[in-house]
Amino acid sequence: MLQPSEKFHIVLIKPSKYDDDGYLIRFWKGVLPSNTLNVLHGLTEDIKERRVFGKFDIEVTTFDETAEKVPVGKIIRWSKSPGTKLLVCMVGVQTNQFPRAVDMSRLFRAENITVIMGGFHTSGTINMLSDQEPDIQELFREGICVVSGEVEGKWEGILADYLHGQLKPLYSFAQDLQNLVDIGEAPLPRTSAKTMRHFAYPSFATADTSRGCPFSCSFCTIINVQGRKMRERSPASIAAMMRRNLQNGLSFYFFTDDNFARKKLWRETFEEIIKLRGEGLDITFMMQVDLARKPKDFVTLAAKAGCTQVFIGMESVNPQNLAAEGKKQNKVDEYRAIIKEWHDAGVLVHAGYIIGLPWDSKEQVAEDMRFLKDEVEPDQASFFMLTPLPGSHDHREMKRRGDWMDPDFNKRDSFHATIKHPLMTAGEWTEAYEDAWKTFYSKENMIKSLSKWTSNPKNYWNLMAIFFWYKNAALIEKQHPMVAGFFRLKDRKVRRPGHAVDSLPVHLWKRANENAALLITWAKFVKEMEEVWLQTRKKSETEERWLEQIQKTQSDIWRALRIGEIQNIYDNAKDTLPERVRVLLAPLDDLSSRILYSRRDLNRFLKQWEQLRQSIQDLRLGESETARKWLDEMQQIQTSIRFSDRIADWQDSYQRLRNSLPSKAQLSLIQYDAINDRVVYSRQQLQRIWSESVNNFKAHKLWALRPLQLTRAAIDDLFLTRSFAATFKEFSKLGA
Repeated sequence: MLQPSEKFHIVLIKPSKYDDDGYLIRFWKGVLPSNTLNVLHGLTEDIKERRVFGKFDIEVTTFDETAEKVPVGKIIRWSKSPGTKLLVCMVGVQTNQFPRAVDMSRLFRAENITVIMGGFHTSGTINMLSDQEPDIQELFREGICVVSGEVEGKWEGILADYLHGQLKPLYSFAQDLQNLVDIGEAPLPRTSAKTMRHFAYPSFATADTSRGCPFSCSFCTIINVQGRKMRERSPASIAAMMRRNLQNGLSFYFFTDDNFARKKLWRETFEEIIKLRGEGLDITFMMQVDLARKPKDFVTLAAKAGCTQVFIGMESVNPQNLAAEGKKQNKVDEYRAIIKEWHDAGVLVHAGYIIGLPWDSKEQVAEDMRFLKDEVEPDQASFFMLTPLPGSHDHREMKRRGDWMDPDFNKRDSFHATIKHPLMTAGEWTEAYEDAWKTFYSKENMIKSLSKWTSNPKNYWNLMAIFFWYKNAALIEKQHPMVAGFFRLKDRKVRRPGHAVDSLPVHLWKRANENAALLITWAKFVKEMEEVWLQTRKKSETEERWLEQIQKTQSDIWRALRIGEIQNIYDNAKDTLPERVRVLLAPLDDLSSRILYSRRDLNRFLKQWEQLRQSIQDLRLGESETARKWLDEMQQIQTSIRFSDRIADWQDSYQRLRNSLPSKAQLSLIQYDAINDRVVYSRQQLQRIWSESVNNFKAHKLWALRPLQLTRAAIDDLFLTRSFAATFKEFSKLGA
């Protein structure tokens, strides 16, 4: 045992993983904290506070490697400090993090530092297979202590064994899934202020109020590690934790329970939180629930308790896929009604969706994505590639059959193809997965989702922040959002064994190019999100009146000229038309989106529209059969139009409108959406100026550049970005 003058230093590390180039994945700011790290922190601090080992000085240090550099050299120096016994614990290790956890553990073992490793990988492997699996045997050979299962009520015993020099190679606590530990009054997760400084949202906390799930989904590891029998923390202890954490600025919770809706004490838990909110404590949370039928007041009470978002394991919109994976509780025809119930309560819905279930094909996934976003309409979605994880029924059965699985555990992260799919090649599967992200997080679908919450500022800006996080992670950083943060960091020397370490000049050159490309990508991304904001933001009553008057007048003209139909034909044909035709028809985009304010604007527009009509007629005579087909459609529409007798009425309308509108400067960012026949705020005219200028510059047509126009566009764009940033900052005052 320790002597009274000695210190017991426990280092808890949640490892990250490697990317495909062998670099460690770490971000400047993380987003989703590790609950397992917080659970072990809470258990260890409880032992310290209860003085289980007498008056010895116990120090606990946590590291979440996704957002925080683990100072391996410093930890080794800590171990050599006189009077210090140091223990390193790799906690919450998932299968894709296992290679990194082993590599880091070897560095510590080389210095004779004791290492303990636990998490879903070791627990699932031992529970569903055995401790004879090669990866578990590798840990034993390295002298790494392995933990399988939950350690509430066991942790102090493991630490005591270490202090007595009697640490066992294996501690397995989860063989009997019917008699797992009672967590009713177990110490609660504890967040480290040091670690949370590395996260984007310092008010973000995690907690598991229950464990287990009664369902039997074949891809799930939860039920084979935490069991199908629900075990719960007491509602009073959850409330006490929230009250305590609020003093440290923690006000938003992600309840990591696999299925909050199957808790026996869900009502009591909600009621305790409602009491806290009744005292004026601004506490909110998100949780995971299933799609099975719930008590009538479940949704209502959840919203009253401060639930702002639910994660629902939808998995698929194909009934055949759901049946194949044992997801019998999911009924596709009920999805929309279930989501509507949450929306009616003011709660955002986040759908979990698996790509690569048995009946998926590249074409079917694309069709299912259309159905998901247009018919089911969740606010947010997370996509996962079907992955056989140790601890799942699918993995065990595939191993028994001898099916091929990618042996590299680092790829078992749900965004790599690691098995052979019956209907898709690995490339097709990956493309279908990436296209799912692009489809759901398209500008059009984000506009559609945000438009539902325009009158609910908290939900609107919460969803806007989520879109920034998710689209950046999935489509810019190319990582799953649940493990990604903001701005990827790359340590030159921390690279997976087998990958060469670049020289400093080479590394700096690569990073400079990567960061330059990232800066350009982010600039485009921010501009896209500005467009989303412009089209969905809450407008003042005065603005609404302006827009209504403009739309009423202009809609009559656009319908009479059938501009929306012509624009739709052009949009569909644009990619197939020759370059010369596209150049001559380019004014169509500008004309169809132009806002008219006065009689003069109307007269100028009609003259230009007639010139365009003549261009279309002239182009028909010399183009290919394919191009002529599209041009004929446009001309047929224009030939059928008779509007000369209505011009006087339109001019009178603009005469009446003239005195009721603000200056054009105040309306500079509105344009007409001809296809949907409506007035919208948009930066597309600015974008058109920039695109044309860049193309002219690349083509060395410097005489076509218009300095005054570019200067004005730059000023307008800067003003728009400042307005968006200021409004986004205001969001933080809503307690998001």
